[in-house]
Amino acid sequence: MSTPPGGHGGHGHAPHGGPGHPAAPGPYPAGAPTGPVPPPAPSFHTSGPGPAARPAPPAEGRPAPDDGPAPRRSRTGLVAQFVLQAVYLPLWALLATGLTVLAIWLAANSNADVGPPRAVFAFVRTGISWRRLRAEWGGRPEDWQPFTEPLLAARFAKAEKNSGWGAAELPPSGVRRATTTLARRHSRGLGAARVDELARRYGWAVDRDRFTSADEVPLFRLLPPPPHQGVPDPYGPPPAPGTPWGPLRCRVLMPLLTLVLLPRVRVLELRRSPDAYLAHLRRHLAAAFAAELARDPARGGYRRDEWGRFARRTTVRSRHFRGTGAHGVLRVAAEQGWQLDPAYPADPRRPLRLCRLDDGSRRSG
Repeated sequence: MSTPPGGHGGHGHAPHGGPGHPAAPGPYPAGAPTGPVPPPAPSFHTSGPGPAARPAPPAEGRPAPDDGPAPRRSRTGLVAQFVLQAVYLPLWALLATGLTVLAIWLAANSNADVGPPRAVFAFVRTGISWRRLRAEWGGRPEDWQPFTEPLLAARFAKAEKNSGWGAAELPPSGVRRATTTLARRHSRGLGAARVDELARRYGWAVDRDRFTSADEVPLFRLLPPPPHQGVPDPYGPPPAPGTPWGPLRCRVLMPLLTLVLLPRVRVLELRRSPDAYLAHLRRHLAAAFAAELARDPARGGYRRDEWGRFARRTTVRSRHFRGTGAHGVLRVAAEQGWQLDPAYPADPRRPLRLCRLDDGSRRSG
């Protein structure tokens, strides 16, 4: 596996936990009953290599990453592409639009499941900007770096926000693997080694184990679980209305408009009874937990840690706890051995994610 960026204590290092290590602290304060057991976070012992570290050899059958820069393009071809794109790009876009309309018409008037070939939309990759033309014209690493580094920074920011949140991608520790790629045409004069050097300035690294094509460079970063601050004790007193984990504001118009679609929860919202909401949560969560525990882990959908453990996960939407608040979800979940999922941000006004550590030896509980 590629060496994760960050090294010990950084984003590539998770809290210790599991056999032979003390358990990681859970999201609840000390003194809570021992009903819900927070999943111990496994350890990811890594050490980030310096710039002079030797890259690992590629796996057999996979393309080898090219650490050096690509061959320099002809300046005549660059000028021709830059000038002629004002002609061929609009024509190509018009052709793609026409083929798309034709495919929609055929699908609507026949049983044929057809669509335009993907190559029709490749025109978005054939354009060349003035900044890229200047980098291609010079061809040296110092010419490419001002073009490539801002592009990397923008992709890293987007990937850190959106990438790696899938439940099947997250281990019990909640350490998230954010990924992105950089096309070779955007780093032609740098090569994978210089791209890796630039990426490490932002805590990222080239993923040498996941090279699938010589036309793009895969990158990754290990991110720690988001901090959970202000999470109340699930067995503590219920928070007052208006507080973050207390009951949400009362509504009248929305329950009436959607009463036919969601009769049970909308009637609960109109009644405004915290006890009725708790009774509903006990029934709803019991069914959700039973359905999740009945899933066969051998069929996939779970990311195991080095001890074979995985986290069973489920989500509770806010319509099920408006009248009692998110604290009611924590309380009912704790009664049944579940807890707030440490891998996701905790927002009491939005759907709550719950989890339970499992080793696959039981199918119910």
